[in-house]
Amino acid sequence: MPPDLADDALLVVSELITNAVVHALPPASLCLSRQGGRAACAVRVEVTDAGPALPRHRGGSPRQPEESGRGSAIVAALSARSGTTTCRGGTTRWAEIQEPTPFASSGGMYSDVTEA
Repeated sequence: MPPDLADDALLVVSELITNAVVHALPPASLCLSRQGGRAACAVRVEVTDAGPALPRHRGGSPRQPEESGRGSAIVAALSARSGTTTCRGGTTRWAEIQEPTPFASSGGMYSDVTEA
């Protein structure tokens, strides 16, 4: 796997896992899959959790806006496609990161796909 693709995939994994830990109910699971051959390579990242958690009251001062809220934008910028799938058992947030081709612009398209 090319180093740039691995770095992008690692950052997307970090963002999706953090989202599941902070905003959802346990358990959370991670599934990574590699798609494509030598000519083209893509990685699909899926993080599944048990669904949204109830809002928690946190003591002390609230987080500063610059400390959170950028995860979706980071995932969108690094992904060719991304979205959310919901079912009775929980929520899966997914992203597909592709190795850039010389003639393709960097993806960054975010599609909020929701399936029931």
